[in-house]
Amino acid sequence: MNIEPPIKASWFYVFKSEKIKFNWFCYEYACTFYEYIMKSEKLKKWRSRRSELQIAEFCAYFAKRMKQAVLDKLAGLTDATTSDEEYIADYCHENSHSQNALIMDVAGEAWEQLLSSCVTCPTRCISERYEKCELFDRMERGGYFSLDGDDK
Repeated sequence: MNIEPPIKASWFYVFKSEKIKFNWFCYEYACTFYEYIMKSEKLKKWRSRRSELQIAEFCAYFAKRMKQAVLDKLAGLTDATTSDEEYIADYCHENSHSQNALIMDVAGEAWEQLLSSCVTCPTRCISERYEKCELFDRMERGGYFSLDGDDK
């Protein structure tokens, strides 16, 4: 039995050469962010005005916008990985400042959760960020979320 995730891994690459671990990390962040948005009581009203697909697309967009901030931190150009309310305002023009602030809080919670998972994850998406990531191909075959354990 396969589970179809709301966010598609294919949204994080165009060419085969982009199937790298850093893009997988961004995919994982988008999925974590989506999960946190969907369970946030504070964002219940915000969610009610959007479809699950719209929320998934927003989470993918936000994760992609975060890429440069993460790379800047890894290169030592900045002291911390930061996101900006502008990331949200550019996509969700109708949001109020308070809605954007709530989304930023949830984005931070999702970020902390992902980083805590990275500590024990054997994929090493950050330290080997430009290496090919087989998980994209596995996802295409439907095996990443297979409950049968045999990629079917």
